[in-house]
Amino acid sequence: VGCRIMVFVDSHKNESLKGDLMVAFAAVIYGMNNVCLEWLAKDIGTYAYLGMYCWFGLLISGVQVAVLETTDLQNAPWDDPDFYLTVIGFTLFLFTFISLMPLIMIKYSATVANLNLLAADVYSAIAGYIIFAFEFSLLYTLSMVLILGGVLLYIYQSHIEDTSNVSPDDVEQSTSLVVGNEEEEKAEVF
Repeated sequence: VGCRIMVFVDSHKNESLKGDLMVAFAAVIYGMNNVCLEWLAKDIGTYAYLGMYCWFGLLISGVQVAVLETTDLQNAPWDDPDFYLTVIGFTLFLFTFISLMPLIMIKYSATVANLNLLAADVYSAIAGYIIFAFEFSLLYTLSMVLILGGVLLYIYQSHIEDTSNVSPDDVEQSTSLVVGNEEEEKAEVF
């Protein structure tokens, strides 16, 4: 709901509907990508997934650079050290992000990853307000509140489901097993 309100707010600007639709479409595709990533990482393993991702990423990116960005590569400021630092920083960040995403998907889920990426937009909006003195419309602020509310509701619901699956007998049995193991270990030491 929060994303739809953001799109609604942005669509009232001059000729930005096309851009908003493209962003919404890209967000849907990225969400589907994360769901597929979760399925693949859990099914075939992290290393196999990262190997396929890197191989196909190399092929697709190589074709993209060769077809679309040849003139940009020729006009790049190759003698500027800031250019190299920017490229190295971006590469390290992307490498870290792509390497950790399968682990996040295996431990948590695609829903958690997508909600946390939406929450990152809230943090960037707060930083924009503090650092650059951006002013936001009421609907934009409402969308941010709804996004954070969705994150908190998901966390709360997950916590309720986790605690509702535990019976008092399970807690008592696991406690006695732990205490019993400690007593056995002390007996073995002496």
